[in-house]
Amino acid sequence: MKLNRELLRLAFRQWLYQWRQSLREVKSYGGKPRFVIPWLWLKLSYLLDGPYAVSRRYQRRIKAENIYVYGETPLTSLELIAEKSGVTSEDHVFELGAGSGFTSIWLYGVKGCQVTAVEQVPVFCWRLHRTIRRMRLSSVNVRCEDYMTSPLEEASMIYLYASDLDDHVISELAERLADLPAGVKVITVSYALQPFLQREAFEITDQFTVPFEWGEAEVYIQQAVN
Repeated sequence: MKLNRELLRLAFRQWLYQWRQSLREVKSYGGKPRFVIPWLWLKLSYLLDGPYAVSRRYQRRIKAENIYVYGETPLTSLELIAEKSGVTSEDHVFELGAGSGFTSIWLYGVKGCQVTAVEQVPVFCWRLHRTIRRMRLSSVNVRCEDYMTSPLEEASMIYLYASDLDDHVISELAERLADLPAGVKVITVSYALQPFLQREAFEITDQFTVPFEWGEAEVYIQQAVN
């Protein structure tokens, strides 16, 4: 009974945070129809079945050790990250672990860049793909794939918010990203990639703190130097 009450409190806090954040996002970006119309459509698809619930069901299905691994980048924090990283409409941003897809919608609708959302949870992929199709967002693509194996050749910038990864997974990911062409930017939350490598592959060009639902985190902007 105590565990159930704790889970209910956690679910309520998440719900309250999400809707408070939604109001901030409407206030900040409501004047941008290219963003706000797809954003509202996608929001409606999560009205009765939120992203955290979708993620927990998937983690249970694959028998994950930790089913509470989901998190989203607040769009007001994403704006700061985008400004610091210098993303423009000329970029092709790959979001690794795109989740519900609100980050990808923002990057397209506010920054005007091409976006590839890589996500392996089928419900996330299906709802984002449906939004893209209905709203005719030709510059947003969804890949229902594992970002550890999905091709990254077209990326000029990569964004990864996965602060709960084990060190050996980060090491494997860093080795993979170390083969990116020189000049590609990689943005990670909570850790830099170079300390997990034996070879020189990335230069940190900026490091700063932004707020997330659970507190503040360090964001690292790195550039491939191959």
